[in-house]
Amino acid sequence: MKTRLLHLFVCAALLSAALSAYGQGKVYTRKVRLEDFPTRTTKIVLSGNSILELTLREEVAIHWRISPYEFCTPEEYEGLRTSNSHYFLRLAHDEGISYLILTKGGRDDEKESLKKPFEVVRMPIANYEEPSGRELVLMGAFLDIIQAFVEEAMISDRTAYTGLSAANGTQMRGKRLYLDEDRSDEACLQQEADALVGVTIAPSQISFNTVCYKMLISADTHELYYFEKARYRGPADGRFTDGEIRRFEKRGAEICR
Repeated sequence: MKTRLLHLFVCAALLSAALSAYGQGKVYTRKVRLEDFPTRTTKIVLSGNSILELTLREEVAIHWRISPYEFCTPEEYEGLRTSNSHYFLRLAHDEGISYLILTKGGRDDEKESLKKPFEVVRMPIANYEEPSGRELVLMGAFLDIIQAFVEEAMISDRTAYTGLSAANGTQMRGKRLYLDEDRSDEACLQQEADALVGVTIAPSQISFNTVCYKMLISADTHELYYFEKARYRGPADGRFTDGEIRRFEKRGAEICR
């Protein structure tokens, strides 16, 4: 049922894109709007010298590979964000969650949809008010996941419209799955082969709009194997459920408790 609903959503999104561009005689889907990504400069927006930003700067230098990049300040970002010639990667927070957000610049009032701004992908990385420090260990993985998503979205409208949850059908046969945080972090630091690590991110405060995220990430290749966004009503929602674990086992994972 969930897969069918996702398929219907993607179809509806594509139809909406077609209708919105009908007056111009052209259809610009998200895949088409991303075609120039490898040739455009991605501006990495950094505002200071926090540990999180220093880690992001270091990991970008190591991991960023799919487009030219430059670092810029928030002031420079404000001056450039209406430029359709740039993409931007920046840290932001919403409803108690910190994100890495990749956007394309542009003006909202542009008549041609190809030149309008849009959000490419939003990667949750930490509890904003009480970060655990795992985001520092996983920063390289988060950057690799963003880049892998962009590469796939450039050739697949399904991925472009579905988002990070497009990874949820990936098989896990031959993989060991660690759900314990300490063991997961060790596997990431050691780049343990054939290991998947469980990552959960939830806010400290609860409101009507709060959500949490659950992910499974390869410790050595940084591939995303599972991504779930869910409403957050308390700590129980921020943990992997028995039902999820059974689904991971059916997909071939060996659960290491």
